Amino acid sequence: VKNMEIAHADKISNLGGPNMWIEWGNLARENKACNLGSGFPNFSLHPDLKDELASAAENPVTCWYTRAQGHPRLIDELVATYSPLFGREITTTEAIVTIGAYQGIYWTFEAFIQAGDEVIVFNPMFDAYSMDSELTRAKCVPISLKLESDSWVLDKELLANSFNNRTKMIVLNTPHNPTGKVFSRDELEFIAKLSKEHNCLVLADEVYDRYVFEGYEHLRIASLPGMWERTITLCSVGKMFGVTGWRLGFAFGAANLIEKLFRICICDTFGSSTILQEAVAGMLERQRLCVPSKESYFQWAGKIFAENYAKLQKAFTEAHMPVVRAEGGFFMIVDCSKRRFNFQESPEFQSSEEDLDIKIAKAIVNEFKLSVLPLSLFYGSNSDDKLTSYLRVCYAKSPETVDKAVEIIKSFE
Repeated sequence: VKNMEIAHADKISNLGGPNMWIEWGNLARENKACNLGSGFPNFSLHPDLKDELASAAENPVTCWYTRAQGHPRLIDELVATYSPLFGREITTTEAIVTIGAYQGIYWTFEAFIQAGDEVIVFNPMFDAYSMDSELTRAKCVPISLKLESDSWVLDKELLANSFNNRTKMIVLNTPHNPTGKVFSRDELEFIAKLSKEHNCLVLADEVYDRYVFEGYEHLRIASLPGMWERTITLCSVGKMFGVTGWRLGFAFGAANLIEKLFRICICDTFGSSTILQEAVAGMLERQRLCVPSKESYFQWAGKIFAENYAKLQKAFTEAHMPVVRAEGGFFMIVDCSKRRFNFQESPEFQSSEEDLDIKIAKAIVNEFKLSVLPLSLFYGSNSDDKLTSYLRVCYAKSPETVDKAVEIIKSFE
């Protein structure tokens, strides 16, 4: 029998190429760099969560399969925790557990999007949205947020003109990765109005919902009038409790929407880790019942992130690299065009045709052993208005990591 290459499905033809997370993760590891590029908290497991995990391990039930929709105790706790946050009484049929919010994104695209549909996203963006658009053969329609002075602004006219009879879904990420923007009530009401007028779904990626800076409010679009029925909201345990390796998340929405995700679930992984779900249920219950006199996990982590942000903002500002104000989430955006580094005089740097932010980020990790990410990588391939002189920096790290980064930034030449 003649050996012939087995043909792959057409829908993956444009997938599997260079991946920013793999490329820049490898670059950080090769240089043993202080990593402010990857968006994960790197501190140790919180004592309360460690206790819940140990307690879960003592329960023999956690060694067994649990329900595909989600471990019963966790689903019940999600109802108790999130009902007041959405301003409605959620039922157990309106939540489902995912293997990270990433899987929730995939399930939503698989359940609702098909060839010929259009999906509106906000540039710069998390790349999973464009990849899943490609996988489902939909058209990804990027709408770029405008950087005006010290804030990111939604161009309402541009957004409104992007809707048509093929628009099936709009992806809303707030607090936003990578910009740190928290969408305002006015902006959310405008998005809600358009989604109702055009009868489209909203995928609300709210994985950074617990971390918003003082003076800003995280408003859930699903809580607005008429939006629960057309919104799937995603949350992340990894981002919430600093355990990205646990790969757990949740999706919320009207029962008929969650039932469609469940159809994909039973064709995919048919559930996730029982013991981790049990531990997370206990941790969420602790936060819900936390007395005012005791600091909750979210207050503890939020305080660390705010202090880290202040340290990095000061260090970058003193290094003549202005910081664009972040309103929430894990990331700050730094302007790298105002400073001239010594390495920019090299023939290799000057002859490179890569975007400025890519060249500077590569040089910083190679010469200073500090990993940050170029903002231009977060724009879709068909974006003609991408910003190319900014860096994404993660401040959701241990204080020790941030202190080390500050010393490196002070050494910039």
